[in-house]
Amino acid sequence: MSFINNVWYKGSLTGLGVSLALYPFSLIFKCVSSIRRSLYGAGIKKSYAPDIPVVVVGGITVGGSGKTPLCVALLKELKRHGYNPGLLSRGYKSQSKSFPLEIKEDTDSKISGDEPLLIKQQTGAITVIDPDRVRGAFYLKSLGVDIIVCDDGLQHYALSRDVEIAVLEGGRMLGNGMLLPSGPLREGKWRLGKVDAIVVNGAVARVGYFSMILKTSSILSLKDKSPCDIAKGSDVCALAGIGNPERFYKTLEDYGFRVKDKIDVGDHLKADIKKIRDMASRMPVIMTAKDAIKYTSESLDNVFVLNIEAQFSHIFYDHILKAIKDSDNKVSRRSAMNTDIKYNFEDKIQVKAQSDKSVSAQIDTHSSQTDNDGKAKLPEADKSTDSSEHKVLSEDKEDRR
Repeated sequence: MSFINNVWYKGSLTGLGVSLALYPFSLIFKCVSSIRRSLYGAGIKKSYAPDIPVVVVGGITVGGSGKTPLCVALLKELKRHGYNPGLLSRGYKSQSKSFPLEIKEDTDSKISGDEPLLIKQQTGAITVIDPDRVRGAFYLKSLGVDIIVCDDGLQHYALSRDVEIAVLEGGRMLGNGMLLPSGPLREGKWRLGKVDAIVVNGAVARVGYFSMILKTSSILSLKDKSPCDIAKGSDVCALAGIGNPERFYKTLEDYGFRVKDKIDVGDHLKADIKKIRDMASRMPVIMTAKDAIKYTSESLDNVFVLNIEAQFSHIFYDHILKAIKDSDNKVSRRSAMNTDIKYNFEDKIQVKAQSDKSVSAQIDTHSSQTDNDGKAKLPEADKSTDSSEHKVLSEDKEDRR
């Protein structure tokens, strides 16, 4: 990612040259994404959601920006206001062979993916993963939630939404301001003018933007969850398999540690256990909470987890809660539109929660239900359903991200 970072964020002459060379591909990307948005805007392609509020937390840039801690904070706030919220995620890197899947606190991270399991453990909210976000949303509704928070999916227009929150990384913002692949943007800057709230990860003085401050809540031993006994000023090794590891390194330094070494891990990837043990024999290794999800089954000494929590002003929460309340009419209209389709979506749910099974057991059990691409196949009984129902699912699948 360092080369890409230099191209997108550093503003060097070399980066500018690479961006300009890639610009024709950005024009193609712009045309394709514009046509796709136009199809949804004209109603040619349809958007669907259950008749409860849907809040999408996403962004217009690729890479980590702080969406997960925002989702955690928002779910907790919604619970404090009497809601029974549910979390919807595509389940990136999930090895599950059946969807939608309800995530439990003891689900194997290989099945759940990193962020959904972390959010489940930190909030206790009902959590479902499904690459078909529309199907996952209807499944969440069937589990009894009364509001859905969707982790990422701002560009997943097949899922109708009532409130949109865009998150930006304060140290990067929009980079060179160019669309993929010349720059980091999934959509142009204009898209920020269409969302209900713009959140910047870090201090911000711009009018209309909300600031999210990530504070260290605790540093615990990975092995036994005991409090960290590392003295401030100590040399540590940082492990961060996240989209923006520099942010984690700065957090450690701000806390008072000296980041003497780093274990390079790509986003969502797992480091070699031997390498971690070797490094931990020389100095404490501190990793992110998202990374820790993948290592809890390992017996690793001198390895610690830095937990963070997002802090907002009450003005932000008041703004989002008002936007949710103001969406009542839209949700009511959607309820009337869903009369003919909501049960059709429920009929196409292939497998309910199986999160208490191991990875191998789940794959073996459901291998007969998947095609060669690992996608869930409809049971024979569902193949005879009305063609218009099948079209709805097909449209949504075409727009998976």
